[in-house]
Amino acid sequence: MSTSTPFEQSKVILRTILVVLVGVLLYGGTAWLTNSFALAGALRVQLAPDVAATISIRPGVAVPILFGLFFGPRVGFVTGAVGNLLGDYWSGYLVYPPVPPTGNLLLDLIQGLLLNWQVGNGLMGLIPGWAAQRHRRYFTLREQLRALGFAALGISVGMGFASFTDMWLDNLDFRTALFGYFIPAVLVNLVNAVIIVPIVLFNYERLDLRATNWRRSGLMRRLLIVILVSSALPVALLSVFLANHWSEVVHDATELTIKLGLTILLTLLFTIANAGLVAQNLSRPLLRLMNAAQAISSERFSVREAAELKVIQGKDEVSRLCQIFGEMAEQVILREENLRRQVEELRIEVDQTKKARQVAEITETDYFRMLQEKAEQLRDKGQKPHPLPPLPPGEGER
Repeated sequence: MSTSTPFEQSKVILRTILVVLVGVLLYGGTAWLTNSFALAGALRVQLAPDVAATISIRPGVAVPILFGLFFGPRVGFVTGAVGNLLGDYWSGYLVYPPVPPTGNLLLDLIQGLLLNWQVGNGLMGLIPGWAAQRHRRYFTLREQLRALGFAALGISVGMGFASFTDMWLDNLDFRTALFGYFIPAVLVNLVNAVIIVPIVLFNYERLDLRATNWRRSGLMRRLLIVILVSSALPVALLSVFLANHWSEVVHDATELTIKLGLTILLTLLFTIANAGLVAQNLSRPLLRLMNAAQAISSERFSVREAAELKVIQGKDEVSRLCQIFGEMAEQVILREENLRRQVEELRIEVDQTKKARQVAEITETDYFRMLQEKAEQLRDKGQKPHPLPPLPPGEGER
């Protein structure tokens, strides 16, 4: 069981708070920007004599879903609930006490702050975050579809909770709650999620903040420029559309300018971020191949590095190119090692043969034979017995 120090725990808590703060501000800001885009066919609710709310087209609905998938269910729930509360507050939808007041403090609080809708938005981040605790991986198409399925489940449960609790809070009948609230809200949120969530998941899964070599990629710069230039016309048309729409809905010139400017800025930031990530995803494996080819040419490429190229995930052309290059590099390295081993063995055999030939050349000369003969003679002389001294006269006769 791993234990962490109080300092590490405080760092985790601080990081979580910062992530939640970013998510709340992002979701609240996008909700405020797009709350005036009323969905056709959705029921319009009069919260006060001069305040009316309805279901709007909000691309920001992807924020709590993504924060839940990336950071867990608690972050997703708080981002959705508090972010939507902040967006409703900025849009002027919160009226407390409600008109007319119910006389019940709890009901007045729920109706005035639209707490059932805040909880519903929180559930849109909670359910995908709960699923992400069991499988937080979005690399393959199947994994992305799985995440999108839980996002759809979160949207259905969250909007169902908000819509059908209004039957009790606002005395709605089932048909009104179903066709006036639930179906329009689910459809518009689902469309926004289907468009935005897979793009972000694709880039998030392939994001590598530690890699820096992609910054010098000429291919990345060209792709980034092409995408940005291509997005200039849609952004310009979006600006004209928003200016015409908000000029009819928003009567404050300052608010109109702020909303238009922030919408264009967020659209450009989203485009630039995704364009940069797409360009990075394409250029990074190509740069890796280039570095591998240079390492092979200078004989600095190892079998381990080749094995890493072989297991690169993906079935697209660039991924397959990396995998095939890794297999080829591994075979080349193994063949070179085998060739070096055979050359070394051959060198040893050649050295032994050369030594034997040199010895034979020495032993077969007349001078060496003469030396052998002299050695034999000296050896024979050294093995002969020494003569005994003669006996004294008469000593041997008895």
